[in-house]
Amino acid sequence: MATTRPGSWIKEPGDYSTAEVEELLAAGMDHAWLQFHQGRDLAAEGGDRIMVKGEGHYIYDIYGKRYIDGLGGLFLMNIGHGRREVADAVAAQLQALAYANTGSYATVPAIRLAERVAEKAPGSLEKVFFCNGGSEAVDIALKMAKQIQYLRGHPKKTKIVARRGSYHGSTYAPMSLTGRAQYKGMFEPLMPQVAHVEHPYCYRCPWGLNGITPEAGGPQPCTQCCMQPVKDFERLIEFEGPETIAAFIGTPIGSGSQIPPDGYWPAIRELCDKHDILLIADEVICGFGRLGTWFGMQRFGIVPDLMTIAKALTGGYLPGGAVVARKEWADLFDASEEHRFQHGVTYGGHPAVMAAGLASLDIIEREGLVENADRVGRHLFERAQALYEHPSVGFVGGGLGLLMSIELVKDRRTREKWSASGKEYGKRLTNRLRQRGLAVRAGDGIALAPPLTIDAATADEIVAIIDDALGEQEREFPTA
Repeated sequence: MATTRPGSWIKEPGDYSTAEVEELLAAGMDHAWLQFHQGRDLAAEGGDRIMVKGEGHYIYDIYGKRYIDGLGGLFLMNIGHGRREVADAVAAQLQALAYANTGSYATVPAIRLAERVAEKAPGSLEKVFFCNGGSEAVDIALKMAKQIQYLRGHPKKTKIVARRGSYHGSTYAPMSLTGRAQYKGMFEPLMPQVAHVEHPYCYRCPWGLNGITPEAGGPQPCTQCCMQPVKDFERLIEFEGPETIAAFIGTPIGSGSQIPPDGYWPAIRELCDKHDILLIADEVICGFGRLGTWFGMQRFGIVPDLMTIAKALTGGYLPGGAVVARKEWADLFDASEEHRFQHGVTYGGHPAVMAAGLASLDIIEREGLVENADRVGRHLFERAQALYEHPSVGFVGGGLGLLMSIELVKDRRTREKWSASGKEYGKRLTNRLRQRGLAVRAGDGIALAPPLTIDAATADEIVAIIDDALGEQEREFPTA
C-alpha cells in the first residue's frame, strides 16, 4: 500500500512512473467509487483521467496533458485553480481554530462570510444558514419553507412546485424535485407532495410551438411559448389549491441555458406573492458571478424568499453551501424558543470552509471576475453561433455570463436526441474533446462553465476545439 505521509502523493504532471500510474488505476478501480460512473471507466481507453494539478483555467492529468477546464470543475471553480491565498487562508484558520461545535458556537470567519454574502445578495436576503453543499442546501430550503408557512399559520401549505426536468441535486428530496425519468422505478416512491410545471425551453416546447430554430438562434427566446409555463403554474395553483402550496423552486436559467423572457420571473414572483407561496431561487450554479451578476436572479430584477448557494461560495476549494433567507422570514425563527429552525449540520459553517469563502470573494472583487464573466461570456456566445454550421447542433443556449449549453441532435428536423441510440455517442465525443485539450462532458449536449478568469482568446480556443471535434464526430455519426 502506498504511503500517506502528508504531501507524499503530490508530484508534477508527467512525473509519475508507469508503475505508479498502473498501481493507482488498479487501486482506483478496486476502491474509489466515482460519482455517476463505474470503476472500469477509470482505466478504459478514452475514459476518466486521474487529475493531479490545476493552474488558472487549466487542469493537468497524471500523464502531463493540459486541458482547459471547460466545466469549471463542476460549475464551481469560478476563481480558477491554484490560488495560493485561499490555501494560506485555510491553513491559517486550521492552525488557529479547526472546529467549534456549530450547534453551540459562532466563529469569526462564519460571521464575516455571512455578512459578505448578505451584502452581495439582492434585496432583504440577509440571514445565512451554512451547510456542506448544494443538495443539502436545497433540502434545508424545503424544510425552511415548510416551517415558515407553519409559523405563519398555514399548516396545510406543504406542497413544493418544481420545474419538470430541472436539476436540484441527487439526494432524496432534491432528486424528487427534478421529475426526471432516470430517478423513477428503482427509487420510488419519491418524496410526496411535489408537483411539476414546465419551464421556458422552447427548443423543446411541450406545447409544440418550437419557437427557436437554428436559423433564429440568439440570446433572446421566442415570444410564442416561453410565457406558457407561467400559465401552467397558474393552472396548477388552481388545481392543487393555493392553501396547500408552500414554495416554488427554480434556477434562474433552466434547461439548455436558455434565457427566459423578461416577463417570466416577474410573473412567477407575482403569482407567488398573490397566493402566499415562497419563491426559492436555486443559485447553486448561477451564483457568485456565473451569469455576469453576483447572483442570477439579479439579472431579472427578482428578490426570492430563500436562495440556495454552494459550489463557487468557496471558489470550489472546500465543500460549502448555504441557504440565504429574507430578513422577515428569518425573524420568524427568532420570535421564541419554540420557533427556532429545526435543523442542524455538523460541518455547516466550518471555520476553514468559511476562510476559503472569504478569500474567494476577495479574489472575485479584486479582479473584477463578475464583470469579466459578463464581457467574455458575451464573446463566447457570439463565437459559438458559428457552430450552427454543424448539422448536429440543434440549439446553442446561453448569452448571459459564462454558462452555456450546446444541444446536439441526430436529426435537426425532428430534434431526435442521440441518447435514443445509446451512450456510445457521448463517450466518443467526450473523448474527442479531451484529446483536443478541453475537459468537459458530452452526451445529448455540451455544457460550458469555464472559470470566470478566462479571456477572449481562451473562449475562441474553446469554440475551435468543439468545432473540430464535432467535424470528426459527424463523420463517424452522420446526422439524418
